[in-house]
Amino acid sequence: MSRCIVILSFLVFMISSITLSHLSAEPSGIEVGLRYGGGERVPGRFDGDLKQFSSTVSPLIASDVSLSGGRSTNLYEGFFRFLLDSRSRVGFVIGRNDWQMLQLTEVTSDYYYTKLTSEIYSYHILGMYYFTVPVFRNWEWESGLGGGFTSADWNVRGFSAGGGLPPDSQYFNQRGRLRGSGLAYRAETAINHRLYENTFFQLGLGYHHVAIDKFSGNYNGETSSFYIRADGKVGVLDDTRVIDATVSTAQTFRRLDMNSGSWVLYFSVFQRFLD
Repeated sequence: MSRCIVILSFLVFMISSITLSHLSAEPSGIEVGLRYGGGERVPGRFDGDLKQFSSTVSPLIASDVSLSGGRSTNLYEGFFRFLLDSRSRVGFVIGRNDWQMLQLTEVTSDYYYTKLTSEIYSYHILGMYYFTVPVFRNWEWESGLGGGFTSADWNVRGFSAGGGLPPDSQYFNQRGRLRGSGLAYRAETAINHRLYENTFFQLGLGYHHVAIDKFSGNYNGETSSFYIRADGKVGVLDDTRVIDATVSTAQTFRRLDMNSGSWVLYFSVFQRFLD
């Protein structure tokens, strides 16, 4: 579906540019606005990899993992853009995208129980191009495409417990603060309604995608990251342990990446300032 909105936006730009090229340009100016949106994240490889989580590196210990939450998102943005002519705009979007809390639980065959709660949020800055088509009096149809940079924080809270009955049972706190950076992409389409002479209300639908190749940071006091082992299992390992395991066992590890997109229904209010 994400490809559909991208293709649709390109078609709108091309057709509108041809059919409306005879229209006279408006005076130059800028538009400044605020936006809020709520949406649904599209499950992908990132979710599938987390379902392979294992708190142990031993291949003799089996585990059962369940993953819940992390599906809904909230979007907060501010934007400003420059009017190139009566229909075209270029500008920047600066904002934050918050995920619903992500819950991961694991039960192992050696009687350990692990529960982790993840708070994931990202900041982004995007360069955008927009094209606007008049629909009816005081109504416009607007589409936009763009891309830029994102930085995401992944905070983990939880515990592991088990190993037998008291007093032989053990309990470990799990605390992590990881960060990653990468690229972000946006395709959107919206209806604008003029409220006053230069004040507009906007209702739209957008697809927001982030691509982050790795996360790293502090986990339980060590410089660590989420790694995928050669057998497909995912775990949190400190960098020293990964180097030792690679040298002594010739195992291969790669850091867990995040390629995740979400559909967002948003509304905006913006003000147009003409020269």
